[in-house]
Amino acid sequence: MPHQPTVSEETEFEGLPRRLPDQNAVLIGRVTGDGEFDGLAAYYIHGQGSILIGHYENQEFKPGYTIECESRLMSACVREFSTADVETELSTVGKALLQAWHFGDLTPLSHKQAHVYALREKAEFNRDETAAILNISPSTVDTHLQRAKEKLTAAENLVQFVHVDADELAEVHPDFFDEAGVSDEASSSSDITPLS
Repeated sequence: MPHQPTVSEETEFEGLPRRLPDQNAVLIGRVTGDGEFDGLAAYYIHGQGSILIGHYENQEFKPGYTIECESRLMSACVREFSTADVETELSTVGKALLQAWHFGDLTPLSHKQAHVYALREKAEFNRDETAAILNISPSTVDTHLQRAKEKLTAAENLVQFVHVDADELAEVHPDFFDEAGVSDEASSSSDITPLS
């Protein structure tokens, strides 16, 4: 009896499986448009750090093309795919990972933390799905998510602190300016004086 490849039950884009465990592959998207690549599936292959594009038939992915990534990060590869010279449509995982790429650049999160945060908190994948998609253990998912939330909370607290009015701060803690070495005159606003 021939080997039947293992595929995930979750599908997108007219039956493309989200994961191909036997090939260590995760569906990133597909190519759209009228060109020769129209309808081809795009899978990120763990261990290779690239996206392969090809046909999915009879529960088997047959790659024909590749998009080489400068970085082995999944999110970087998704970004490369989304900016390729063909029209693309991202899967749910692809959208979350593209968002993770931006989180990694615009927040204090590491890219690995951003991957977990985007998949768990934004795309709402559960712990085990996230672990399978990223090819990491569920406990690593928990660790990255906890650290991501801590960093984002700290960043949010800093932003809120920066936006606090100096008068409100002095009311909350009257000795704030003394402890910080700032005089009361520096914290009060000056009158506008016309030039003579």
